Amino acid sequence: MYDASVVKETAKVTLEGYDPYDKDYGTGTSGLEENPSPFARINAWRQQFLDTPLGVSAERAVLWTEKFKENSNKPHIIRCAECFAHVLKNVSIEIGKYELVAGNMAAPPRCAPVFPEFSYEWLVEEMDNKPFEKRPGDRFLITEETKQQLRDIREFWKNRTVHDLAKSLMPATALKGTGSYGKGIYLLGNYFFGGVGHTSARYEKIYELGWKGLQDKIDSKLSELDPCDPSVLDKIQFYQAQLICLDGIMTYCRRYANLARQMAPAAEGERKQELLQMADNLDWIAENPPRSFWEALQLWWMLTVVITIEGNGHSIHWGRFDQHLYPFFRKDMAEGKITKDFVQELIEGAWIKISELTKIRDEGSTKACGGVELGGPSLTIGGQTPEGEDATNELSFMCVDAMAHVRLNAPWLTSRWHANSPREWWVKVTKVAKMGLGMPSFFNDEIIIPSMVNRGRTIEDSRDYGALGCVEPNSEGREYGWHDAAFFNMNKVLELAINNGKCTGCSAACPMYDQCVGAGETLGLQTGSLADFSSFDEVREAYDKQMKYWVDRLVMAECAMDVAHQTRKPLPYLSLLVEDCIDKGKDVTAGGARYNFIGPQGVGVSNVADGLSAIKKLVFEDKKISGADLLDALEKNWEGYEPIYALINSAKVPHYGNDDEEVDDLARWGAKCYCKHLERRPTPHGGEFQAGLYPVSANVPFGAITQASPDGRKAGEPVADGVSPVHTSRGSHDVSGPTAVVKSVSALDHGIASNGTLLNMKFSPSTLAGETGDENFIGMMKVYFQRKGMHNQINVISRSVLEDAMDHPEKYKGLIVRVAGYSAFFTELDPSVQRDILERTELEF
Repeated sequence: MYDASVVKETAKVTLEGYDPYDKDYGTGTSGLEENPSPFARINAWRQQFLDTPLGVSAERAVLWTEKFKENSNKPHIIRCAECFAHVLKNVSIEIGKYELVAGNMAAPPRCAPVFPEFSYEWLVEEMDNKPFEKRPGDRFLITEETKQQLRDIREFWKNRTVHDLAKSLMPATALKGTGSYGKGIYLLGNYFFGGVGHTSARYEKIYELGWKGLQDKIDSKLSELDPCDPSVLDKIQFYQAQLICLDGIMTYCRRYANLARQMAPAAEGERKQELLQMADNLDWIAENPPRSFWEALQLWWMLTVVITIEGNGHSIHWGRFDQHLYPFFRKDMAEGKITKDFVQELIEGAWIKISELTKIRDEGSTKACGGVELGGPSLTIGGQTPEGEDATNELSFMCVDAMAHVRLNAPWLTSRWHANSPREWWVKVTKVAKMGLGMPSFFNDEIIIPSMVNRGRTIEDSRDYGALGCVEPNSEGREYGWHDAAFFNMNKVLELAINNGKCTGCSAACPMYDQCVGAGETLGLQTGSLADFSSFDEVREAYDKQMKYWVDRLVMAECAMDVAHQTRKPLPYLSLLVEDCIDKGKDVTAGGARYNFIGPQGVGVSNVADGLSAIKKLVFEDKKISGADLLDALEKNWEGYEPIYALINSAKVPHYGNDDEEVDDLARWGAKCYCKHLERRPTPHGGEFQAGLYPVSANVPFGAITQASPDGRKAGEPVADGVSPVHTSRGSHDVSGPTAVVKSVSALDHGIASNGTLLNMKFSPSTLAGETGDENFIGMMKVYFQRKGMHNQINVISRSVLEDAMDHPEKYKGLIVRVAGYSAFFTELDPSVQRDILERTELEF
C-alpha cells in the first residue's frame, strides 16, 4: 500500500543516486556519445529509437469514428466515454523486446495517433497537399493505406469538431487577431486545433485506491443520487461515463497482461521470467493498488499514457516522480525485494518510452512548437514537501542519472530549488545540465510558491507543484490550468501602438485590407502615431491602450475555445484522476478541478523593452531621428537608414540584458502591462486568467509575420525567446556577460507572470568546463534565484557543431538542444528554428 509518510523521511537518507553525485559527464557532449548507459538493454533500445522514423497511425481515429457513429442518440459525455473504452478494448497492442513496462498511446512507438474529434480538415488537406514527410521539420512518414483510411472519415467530421464550434463562437473582432484567420497578434493553435492537456494526475490517490477502489467510490456516489431529481441528471451521466472509462482502462491492462503471458513461452532466458512478471504486474494493477515499485511504475505508466489516448492534449505532466514513487522504492529496498541496479534500469526504460510518444500537429502549430514531438512530457524532481521540508531523495538523483545515461529528448526533466536545497543537489544537476541536453531545467520555489498562493491555492498545494509543459507551475493532480493557452505577440502590439493601429507596410496587398483600411477602419485601436507624439509618455500610453484592446480580443477567443471544449469534448477519464471532479460530480473541462485557470503567454518582452529604449533615447532625448523618420525606416526595413540601424544595435543605446536599470524598468513595465490587462478575468470553466512570459518556439513564426521593429530587428527575423535578451542579424544586445543577463531578467516581476517565465542561456562548452565552470554557474544561479528569478535552462554546445549538424544531419541523429521550455533533436527542427538557436548569444563568464 502507498504510504505518504515515507516521503517525509528523506532527510535521513544518503543523497546519492546510481552514480556519484559529483561525477563529471563532460561538457557540451549532448546526445552524441554512443552507448551512454551502463545497461546493454538501454543502449540497444536507445539506438532502436534513433533509427525509427516518426509515423502516423489511423487506428485510433477509425475506432473512435466507428463508435461515435453508433451511439448518436446517447448523452454526449456517454458517447465520449464509450468511444474511449472502444479504443482501449480494440486497438492493436504490442510489447517491445526491451520493455519492462507495457502500454502504448493507441499507436506503435514513435507513431502519432489521430484525434479527429478536435480538428480534422487541416490534417487531410496538409496530408494531400503539403506532405508530412516533406516538411522542413517534424517530418512524419505515412503509408498510402493510412492516408486512405483518414480520407474515408473526413466527410463525417465536417462541422462536428471542437475547432469548428470554437471558430463559430469567435466574433470577427477576435478572429482578426488569430494566426489562422487574421494577422497573428496571437496564435491559438494548441487548443484551437487539438486537446488541452497541461495537467497531471493525483498519483497518490490512485496508488491508494486502485481502479477497483475508484469504481467503488463512484458506485457509492451514484447510489446517493435520486434519479427523479432533475438537478442531478448531469451528475448521473458523468458518473456513468466514468464507470465506462474504468471498464476500458481495466480491460486495457488485462489485454497487455494476456499478451505478455502469450509471449513468454517463446522467450528465452531471463526474458521469459520478465514477461511473466510483467503479466502478473498488469493483472494485479488492473484492479488493485500496487504493492511494489515495479507494479507502481506500471500503474504510473498506464494511467498517464491513457490520458493522452483520451484527450490529445500535450504537456501531460508525469508527476513528482521522486515523491510519489519513493515509498515503494524505500519499502522494496528495505525488504531486499529489488536492487538499485534494477530500479535504475526500470527508470531508464521509462524515459525511453516517454520519448517514443509523439503527436502530429497542423503546420502553424508545428512552427510555434517545433520539434516537441508529443510535447510537454515534463517530470519534476526535488523541491519541497507539502509541509515545507526539503524533498530531495535518492530517486531525485537517480532520475538525473537516468537522463545522463539515456540522453534523449524526454522526459522534460525539471528540477526544483529552494533556500535549503543541499549542495549535492546543486552539483549533480549542474553536472548533467552542462552536458548540453538542455535538461534538467531550474525552477525557483522561492518565487513560484508565493505566486501560486497569490492565485488562490493553499500553501500545501502550492508547495506540491510540478513544472509542466515548458515552465508552467501546476498543483499536482488538483488543477486544470489551460496553461500554454495561446502565444501573444507583444512586439506587434508596440508596432500597432506607434502606427495608429495600422501594421507597418499596410497596403491593399494584405488579405485583411478590405476588413481594415478598406472598410474605413484600422486593424487595431487608433492610438496615434509616433510621427505626432510629442513625448515618450504618449508612446507608453498608446502601448497600454493598444495592449488592453488586444488582450480583450484574446480573452474573447480563449473563452470561445473553452466553451467549445466543454461542449464537444468532455474528459471523463481524466476527471477520475484530478481532484475534486468526483466529489463535485463535474467533468474537468467544466470546472471539476480544485483550481482552474487559462494561461496565455506574452512573447517579445525584450523586443518591447529595447524598442521603447530606442524610441526614448533617439527620438525624444538625443533627437537623432524624428518619429516620422523612424516609422519610415521601419517601413523600408532600415534601407537608407543604415547608420540609425547600426546605432540602435550598438551599445550606445541601452539594451535589456546588461543590468541597466533604465531599460530593465521598461522591460518590467512592458511585461506588466500585458499581465495586468489579462490577470484575474473569469474563465468559462471557472477560475481566472493568469499570464505567462515564454514562447515555446512561437518567437520564430511571430518574427516571420512581424515587420521591422524599433529594437533593431529586420522584417521576418525572430523576436526574442522568453525573457531572454534580443539578438538580431546585426548582433546580440546582451554584451555584459551572464551575470548581467540574470540581473536584468530578475528585474521583471516574475510573480505577476504566475503561469511561468522562461530564460534561455547559451554557453560555450569551455566556459562551464571543470569544477571552476560548476562553481561559476552555481554562483550565478544562486544570485538569480535570490533576486526572485523564476526559471533558467541552458544550451551548452559550440557553434561549429550546430553548423556542421545543419550541413550533415545524418551524422547528428542524437544531437539534442534546448529550444524554449523543452529539448528537441536539432536535426528534426525547422531550419528557421535551427538558425534562431545558432544565433543566440554564446555567453562566457
